[in-house]
Amino acid sequence: MNQDQRTVVKVLSVFGALIWVLLGLRYGWPAWLWIALVVLTIAGPWAVSWWLLGRVGRKPAPPEEAPVERPAAPQPTEHPVPGTPLRSAHPEYRFSFSAKVFWYSKPDAPGLPHANPAGLAVDLVLEQAGQLVAETSPEDGDLAQHRLNALLGAPRSDKSGHVVAWASDVRLVLADADAERLRQLAAARKEEELWERKRAHERNKRAYYADDVLKTPGSALVWWLARREDGDLDEAVRQISNLRKLTAAAHDRRVPDPDSDEPNWIHPVHSFVVEDFEVGAEQHVFAAIERLASGDERAALSHRLAEVLAAHGHRELAQVVRDRFGDRQELPGSGAALGEG
Repeated sequence: MNQDQRTVVKVLSVFGALIWVLLGLRYGWPAWLWIALVVLTIAGPWAVSWWLLGRVGRKPAPPEEAPVERPAAPQPTEHPVPGTPLRSAHPEYRFSFSAKVFWYSKPDAPGLPHANPAGLAVDLVLEQAGQLVAETSPEDGDLAQHRLNALLGAPRSDKSGHVVAWASDVRLVLADADAERLRQLAAARKEEELWERKRAHERNKRAYYADDVLKTPGSALVWWLARREDGDLDEAVRQISNLRKLTAAAHDRRVPDPDSDEPNWIHPVHSFVVEDFEVGAEQHVFAAIERLASGDERAALSHRLAEVLAAHGHRELAQVVRDRFGDRQELPGSGAALGEG
């Protein structure tokens, strides 16, 4: 009996007892009569409920079910697989596959039992291993071996449903001769890549000198000045002949013969001051520009040479060069015309 049922019994007992008391007092019943009725009304329901609970408690318990014994798992059989060749991603390289194959026959296998269940197990393992190895490069044998151990370690059923098989102690080995050949090929590829990079560096260097530095005598002179921190203009003038020879040789042109009647400006001259401006070194620059280039090339050469002079601290001389050769047209009696004659 739960708590709600007990509450209902109590309420009904109290109401019944009150009714007997009211009736006894109303009709003048003897006291012993209505008191007895009150006691029976209160005690009767409780006695009945306890009797019912006793009967319910004496019901026989249901019989315990006997535990069902599960069939014991079949014991696997071990079958070693010696070195078996498997094709790699490169058709000329084969791996040697070896492993321990474990298998057992399925008790609920359909149809008649197979005559060689071990062969079914080995075929299942080799099929799975061959699919993975066929996508493996010969250089990645160690990595493929770890993958095979993980793949083949899970039990699987064959297509016919007769056996369950898995494998352990998987080994994947490449022949020593093939492994040595792969090492030599890898070393040759590295050497070839290094050689190609050296050749590319050499080609870039040759193109830099031929197409930029030694393109014209003027570009060679500017390059020579840019590499010297002292900005020695007298020495630059003395190097003009050598730079002309280098430029001609770099482009397979005839090397100019030494000029027997070279003008005096190729020799050092002393500077003198005219109207607070030093004259002497700039004459070398003017003469060099007029001798090395003409037309548009002269303007480009003067512009580059002015930048080099300014970078070495000769800002005033650089400005003079810009002013003189910026928009100047070539005259018939200029130094370039005389040099070409």
